[in-house]
Amino acid sequence: MDVLTIIDKVQQAETRVKSRPKDSEPLEEYSGKTPVELKGMLYSMLKARRVEREEKLLLRKGYNRFFIGCGGKELADVCFAQTLRKNDPWVGYYRNKAFDLHRGSTLEDKMLEAIGDARGRNKGQQIPAHPGYPDLAVLPQSSPTGGHALEAAGLSEAIKHPLTISKQSHFPGGAYPTDAITVCCIGEGSTSEAEFARAVFYAAFYRTKFIAAIYNCGWAISVSVEEQFPEGDPTTPFEGYQRFGLRIMQVDGTDIKDCLAKVAEGIEYTRSGNGPVLMNVKTTREGSHSGSDDQSFYMDPVEQDWHTYNDCVLKTSNTLIEDGIVTGEEIAAMWDELDTKVTEESQKAVSTFQPKTTELIQSLVYTYDFDDARATWKKYREASGIDRKAKYAEFHEKGYFATPELPENIGPVTMRFAINYTLFDLFMLSEDVILFGEDVADFSGHMIDEIEKQSKLKGKGGVFLVTKNLQRAFGNDRCFNTPLDEAGILGRAAGHVYQGRRPLPEIQFLDYMSPAYQVLKDRIVTTYQRSGGLWKMPLTIRTTYGGYKQGAGAFWHSEGNLGTWMNIPGLLIAVPSNAYDAAGLLKTAWACDDPVLFCESVALYNRRDWEGVAIETAVPDIDELIPFGVAKVYNEENTDIGLITYGATFQMARKAAEIVKEKGINVRLIDLRTVKPLDEETVLQTAKDCGKVLVVTEDRFPGGAAATISSVITRGEGLYYLEAPVKLVTAIDARVAYGVDGDNASLPTVDKIASAIEELHDNY
Repeated sequence: MDVLTIIDKVQQAETRVKSRPKDSEPLEEYSGKTPVELKGMLYSMLKARRVEREEKLLLRKGYNRFFIGCGGKELADVCFAQTLRKNDPWVGYYRNKAFDLHRGSTLEDKMLEAIGDARGRNKGQQIPAHPGYPDLAVLPQSSPTGGHALEAAGLSEAIKHPLTISKQSHFPGGAYPTDAITVCCIGEGSTSEAEFARAVFYAAFYRTKFIAAIYNCGWAISVSVEEQFPEGDPTTPFEGYQRFGLRIMQVDGTDIKDCLAKVAEGIEYTRSGNGPVLMNVKTTREGSHSGSDDQSFYMDPVEQDWHTYNDCVLKTSNTLIEDGIVTGEEIAAMWDELDTKVTEESQKAVSTFQPKTTELIQSLVYTYDFDDARATWKKYREASGIDRKAKYAEFHEKGYFATPELPENIGPVTMRFAINYTLFDLFMLSEDVILFGEDVADFSGHMIDEIEKQSKLKGKGGVFLVTKNLQRAFGNDRCFNTPLDEAGILGRAAGHVYQGRRPLPEIQFLDYMSPAYQVLKDRIVTTYQRSGGLWKMPLTIRTTYGGYKQGAGAFWHSEGNLGTWMNIPGLLIAVPSNAYDAAGLLKTAWACDDPVLFCESVALYNRRDWEGVAIETAVPDIDELIPFGVAKVYNEENTDIGLITYGATFQMARKAAEIVKEKGINVRLIDLRTVKPLDEETVLQTAKDCGKVLVVTEDRFPGGAAATISSVITRGEGLYYLEAPVKLVTAIDARVAYGVDGDNASLPTVDKIASAIEELHDNY
């Protein structure tokens, strides 16, 4: 119903009580809320509806480019905002305008968001109704449906997690108290997404303080809820979880007394530690899905009337009037006051509009700065107070390492040992460091507590033993297994970051990242930009990648498609080729404030040489970090051919360079070490110095890393120094086939690289 019609109607309404309750009197039928509180709730509902009306006006005038309404959801919003504590985190969606306003966002906030002004809290980065307010415990929102539920469940798990957050954390001591409730607010359509189902599972499995509030207006754009769930009820798929503490509640979000009572009941249930709550909140839709939708095209007129006459603003106003809490004239006065204030803020915002610049947008994609990373590392190191020498002697005595020496004093090691040692050093820094994923722990199930039995077994510690003994050394709260659920691993990791930790989630193979694609691409890596820099996401995702597994790889075990991930703004990508770089880059990845995809070549884990070329190296000193975006140049004096690569193919390139050297061809080798950021300066300098450039990657050509690297040369001045076209050796445009013959046919080999060098040298 149009809000002006509501105002006209309520002015005619009459009270049914003889005496008006005192302003400060708790009213039992309103769950103990006072008339002052109830009038404040109504005021926020009207404010949200007036802001929404202004957004429509601005859309017609061309100042607002997108509109999405919250009409019909305001009562549930203010009931939650009034009943929750101010530090209970709210992980909502784009229908929660009234919640934001009742918790403390301002009209200025909403007007700047409406027009995408650079002065807004998120600096105009998102469409309207997608805010994030750190001071109000309102986490940053995004449009992809359902993904935020996993983050919310992960945050509730992180809040319950027994480890304390350090004073060195980006949220010293933790962002939220241990008894805080995390609320995920979501539309009924979004609950069909797999991420929501997993979120409810994790909340029930860990019995966290978590509420999933499903605002069910019956329609996901033009799809009826009856075509989504049995009985049109999105809670039905989860009824079995009630055995494990999940409370399912039906809430009338159009009736203030029922809504207040049920919200208070649900909050009390979960805060007491009984388990999570799933609420099916019946709401109306007082307008179509968005400005581009018209529900009159597909909704039964009878149903449209039901939505209109059950408008929560109308019903709440009438109920409060009937009970003598407010008069129709007072409501009209509230509206007039809001009308004036919103108009003033709207005119002010429009008249002083500050546009976004390219520089502003680019500044919000990455936070990475090497000096900042080193400062973070130093801060944690100084606070740790760990005697590393004594600890490694202890670890040796327990059988975790073959020597009591510090890692940097051992001498050359394989990349697997370098990463394992570095993980131990990270774990000694702070309890803010936790690691989880599939098979990462030494033991699982009841064996976690069977210490005597453990002593007689080797333990797992990852399918490639890279995380071996971490659980034994630091406990199951620090290193633990997860279900086979990549989206859940990353969503839960994001939740831990929001609480203040710097987790190290592991995805077993890069091939398995696909189920987590939305959580990574749409949620994790957009955090900094979509929040306007208000939140950072210091998260290092360790994963294996690539082929050359002596034929044991192939489909879903040999992907090297880094170009796919390079195309995602906000994600840094490190690809070490040796023990020294792996250790130094991993410390930098952990200490920086951006999400990092840390790619570890399985082919390099345990190899001591590549066809006779030694590849073991020492590891750097504990306080030596390696900067991102700085390639390492080998044989800089050579200028016949410049060969640019990274990871496993770098070691192959070393062997190929030895082969062609016997034929008088001197190759300069460039190990990029990171492909995001890419060391464009070194790539260009290589073209200038050598004139002939070969790029080698395990990635395929279409959309791959090699094409990006070569374009750094050919798109500008580097082109004028070339004596021949840039030559590429990449994987073929197919998935890697099984067996050694499959590897050889599908991927770059030493022979292919050597032949390409000779062809480039001899034919131009």
